[in-house]
Amino acid sequence: MSQLPQVTRSVLLSMVFGLCSLPMILFGGYFFVCWLRIHTSNVYYVDYSYAAAALKWIGVGLLSLLVTLYGAWRRSFYGLLFLVPLFLGFGTMVTIPDGRPQIFGSMIADTNYLSHVNSFLRVWYEEHQRFPSNESEFREAMAKGPAAWQYRVPPAPKSRYKQHGNPLPYELIVVTNAAGPRVTDVSQRPGVIYYSVSGDLQEFWVTMTGLVSDVAPAATIKRVADRPEMEYWIVHAAGRDYQMKKQ
Repeated sequence: MSQLPQVTRSVLLSMVFGLCSLPMILFGGYFFVCWLRIHTSNVYYVDYSYAAAALKWIGVGLLSLLVTLYGAWRRSFYGLLFLVPLFLGFGTMVTIPDGRPQIFGSMIADTNYLSHVNSFLRVWYEEHQRFPSNESEFREAMAKGPAAWQYRVPPAPKSRYKQHGNPLPYELIVVTNAAGPRVTDVSQRPGVIYYSVSGDLQEFWVTMTGLVSDVAPAATIKRVADRPEMEYWIVHAAGRDYQMKKQ
């Protein structure tokens, strides 16, 4: 009977501190499920080493769990050992929200591309007094851009999307005689850029398809911060805006 309190304490310690290892194991399990979906279905996904990430997180989680059990039942370095699962568990909880491939991969690449559009097309407008009328002119505008950016922005930015292991480069679709942005009837493929330009070439709107998760069966029009509850991310400008700034 004298051993019962010690056993009870060991069980409670194992349960309490063992929970700190769950975020790591579950995060690794999530990457493993993504890896399975990528290799067993036609989903689109953000380029990332899912298998390696799964092994890393699950391995660290199991190691943390072993440290917990060793400390609880062997009482070796009693207090210090429990700092390991605590530190790793809280660190993982902080990492999970911003540690997904969609956040560090596609969102950054897409954000950079869309952020450059307005500045690059402004340079084109100031030279031609109109916006690009077709795909060739749009690509030419994006290849030149502001002089200060020409050595910082690649002429052909690469998307971070893949399917069946094959890269999906950005695809441009020009919508002429437009009265607004294209946000419906869009491709299910991520990385499709819709350049909608008015009939007089004095106004444009740019939208892009993207993934709201690391792995998904279909893309949607990108929203601010890639969050479904936010507004559509639309790059828009009119020639009159530039002319007003010149005066």
